[in-house]
Amino acid sequence: MTVFIDADGCPVVDITIRLSKQVGVECVIICDTSHVFEKEGAKTITVSKGNDSADFVLVNMIQKDDIVITQDYGLAAERAIQTDARAG
Repeated sequence: MTVFIDADGCPVVDITIRLSKQVGVECVIICDTSHVFEKEGAKTITVSKGNDSADFVLVNMIQKDDIVITQDYGLAAERAIQTDARAG
């Protein structure tokens, strides 16, 4: 299980990293170059700026039982449901 954060505009990055660390689950932040994050306790993947570029990377990485933290109820949440990941 991995927690993926769609960090572009996500207000709960810090709390998600803290909770992931507490329960021993890997945490991955995905953002584009306009929202660069480097947070202790999480791996950061920075993608080229573009319409939904972070979302496309995220949906291609998630697997069954992963957790997706996003405010984007479109592409990322739909894909999370299709892979039996959890979207929140």
